[in-house]
Amino acid sequence: MEPLDRILLVDDDAVTNMMHTRVIKSSGRARTIEVATDGQEALEIIERDLAAGVALPELIFLDINMPRMGGFEFLERYGALDIATNGQLIIVMLSTSLLLADHARADADPNVHSFCEKPMRIERLMELIDEYQRLRRDRDAA
Repeated sequence: MEPLDRILLVDDDAVTNMMHTRVIKSSGRARTIEVATDGQEALEIIERDLAAGVALPELIFLDINMPRMGGFEFLERYGALDIATNGQLIIVMLSTSLLLADHARADADPNVHSFCEKPMRIERLMELIDEYQRLRRDRDAA
């Protein structure tokens, strides 16, 4: 299958970003991996892409707890951009949080595709990329 053009990792932990970058690279299923260390930086990347007419990352892995702007605040600001991605972008919450309230809040957000526990495993990454490509094929066929 064709690799994704871009995956965006949004996490303030350098070790987690390094591990997840390694998992993504070993999968061979992404051409580019970009890293933002908080929600504000991720939002700036998306706004930059929109202004430049550049395609958004197809897959965003978003941590919940980060300084400056956490994952849920990012989702609020992202939702306010009113971007019609039509399945062109999947946001996955990644967290070590076991709080049911965090899971419920993520599930309630229409921009969140799923909630996964850290660390991300290659099997789950492959499932998500396959899901994304299936959604894209269905959208393109419609």
